[in-house]
Amino acid sequence: SVYKRHLNIKDYFFAASFYPFLMLITGRGCPYRCSFCVYPQVFHSRRCRFRSPENIADEFEYIMKELPEVKEIGIEDDTFTADRSRVKKFCSILIERRLTIPWYANTRADLDFETMKAMKEAGARLLIAGFESGSQEILDNIHKGVRLEDMARFAKDAEKAGLLVHGCFMIGNPGETARTMNETLEFAKSLNCDTA
Repeated sequence: SVYKRHLNIKDYFFAASFYPFLMLITGRGCPYRCSFCVYPQVFHSRRCRFRSPENIADEFEYIMKELPEVKEIGIEDDTFTADRSRVKKFCSILIERRLTIPWYANTRADLDFETMKAMKEAGARLLIAGFESGSQEILDNIHKGVRLEDMARFAKDAEKAGLLVHGCFMIGNPGETARTMNETLEFAKSLNCDTA
C-alpha cells in the first residue's frame, strides 16, 4: 500500500491530536472568500472538489484494519464542513459500518448544532475553527462572512455536542488597531476554547 511504502506515521505530530495519527485530504478548495487565506486563492481558484462520503469511509476502514496503531484521523481539508449534507452522509456511513476511530476536522465557526451532533455520534472529537478576530470590523475587512454572535453560538453548541474546539486567531489584518486586537483577546477568552 502507499501508506506502508511511503509513510512512517511516527514522523507526524499535532499537539491537539492523539499520537500517532494520520491526516487525510477529503476535498480541495473552499467556497468562502476570506481575503487572508492563501490556499483557495493560490492552489484551487476557489473551485471545490470533494471525495464521496463512501470513498472517505473506505479509507477510514482501511486505516483501522491495516494500521491499527493509528489513534486518530485528522481531516485537513480547507473547510471539511463546506458541504454539510456530505458531512452528514459521511457520518451516517461511519456509524453504519461501526468505524469508531476518533477524528477531527477543520470547520467554519458557524457550523450548525445538528451537523455537530452527527459528527460527534460518528466519532469526531475535535473541531478546528478559524475565528480569526473578535472585531466585527476586522471580520468584515477580511471578508470572513460570519458574525461574532454566530461564532459565540458555535462555541456553545460545540460544548453542548461534546466536541472539543481548537480556536485559531490572528492579528495584523487590514484595519487592525490596539483596540481591535484587545477585542480579539477578550472574545477569545469569552469563547473558552479547549486549545487555541
